[in-house]
Amino acid sequence: MSHDFDDTEMASLLQEEEAKLAQLRELVDSACEEIMGGRLDRQEATVLAQRVRRQAQEIIPDLMDTFDLIYKSRFERLISQYIAGAGPREGSA
Repeated sequence: MSHDFDDTEMASLLQEEEAKLAQLRELVDSACEEIMGGRLDRQEATVLAQRVRRQAQEIIPDLMDTFDLIYKSRFERLISQYIAGAGPREGSA
């Protein structure tokens, strides 16, 4: 069963999705900037990344696999690169 959307409905849906993605981008960019500022310790930066993931889950619940694919390694890299004493973890050579 398919639902035919009229132009107004489609425009509204697209606008809603664009707003969600803009909100997500702002959330991620802000967290990345905070991590790159170097004022957090590893635990604080990790908690921040986890908080962003929880907020993303509310914004894009059906896209969390994609979120993890894109942002999990990005947050790990930024934490490793910018947080004092947050070099590679033991066991990851």
